[in-house]
Amino acid sequence: MNKPSLVIMAAGLGTRFGDTKQLVPVGPRNEIFLDYAIREAISLGIERIVIVSRTVLEEKLKNHLSQYEKNCLHIEIVHQDTCGPVRIKPWGTGHAVVTALGKTEGSIIVMNADDYYGPTALEQLLKGFNGDNIAILAFRLKHTLPENGKVSRGILSIENEKLSEISEVHGIRSEGNQIKSDEDFLISENAYVSMNLWAIPEKSLKVIQKQWDSFIAENYSDEQAEFLLPLAIQEQLQNKQVEIDVIRTDESWIGVTNPEDLDTARTALAEIN
Repeated sequence: MNKPSLVIMAAGLGTRFGDTKQLVPVGPRNEIFLDYAIREAISLGIERIVIVSRTVLEEKLKNHLSQYEKNCLHIEIVHQDTCGPVRIKPWGTGHAVVTALGKTEGSIIVMNADDYYGPTALEQLLKGFNGDNIAILAFRLKHTLPENGKVSRGILSIENEKLSEISEVHGIRSEGNQIKSDEDFLISENAYVSMNLWAIPEKSLKVIQKQWDSFIAENYSDEQAEFLLPLAIQEQLQNKQVEIDVIRTDESWIGVTNPEDLDTARTALAEIN
C-alpha cells in the first residue's frame, strides 16, 4: 500500500483565539504547529502534503514552508475560500477535505494545523490503517484538556475496536478531580475522544465528495451551515458504507483553544524538544 497523502486543515478563523493561530510560533525554535506534523511525515516517508488554507495566508505560509524545499517532499497549498460558494466563514472540516482532493492521490491522513498530537501519533495511525477501512486515532479525554476554559470533544463509542458512534459534547472542563460538561454530567477522564486525526481510504473520499455535493445543493446560501468531517463519516457509518477502526493512543494533545493556553503549549513543546 502506498503511503497516504497528508492533508493539514489550516483555514480556520481562530475566533476564540483572536489571531491566526495556525501561524503563531509555539516551539522553542519558532516552530508553528504544522512544522511538527511535517517533520513526522518526512520521517515516515510521506511524500505529499496538502495544506488547506485561506488566500490571505498564502504568502506567509509559502515563506514559512520554504525551509522544506531541500526535502524530497511535495507540499501544496490550496484555498478553501475559493472552493465552493464565497463567504467569510469556512464551510467546515468536511469541505476542507473536499478542497484538497484534487491534489491528493489515493488515501489520505487528515489533521488539524493548530494541534500537536504527540511524537508517535502519525506513526500509530499509519500502522493501524489497513487501506480499506477509515481509521481514527483515539485519545484519552484527560490527555486532551487545556488548563483553562472549556472545550468541545467528540466522545467515541467503541465496540470490538470499531467505532459505533461519535457524540459531540460541549463545555467540557476540569473541576477539581472531576470532568464536567455544559450538560453538567460527569465524564470519565479515560473516555476516548476524537481530535480529528483520521486516515481515510480513497473509496470513502469519493463518498465524502458526493455528501458535499448534496449538502451544498441544500445550503448554498446559508451563511452558517457547516459540512463537518465527523458528521460526514458518521453518516457513512450509519449507512453501513464503511467500518471505522479505532486506534487507541496514550499520546497527549497540545493545542491552543484560548489565548491563555499559549504559554502552557510553549512550555510543553519546549520539554519535548
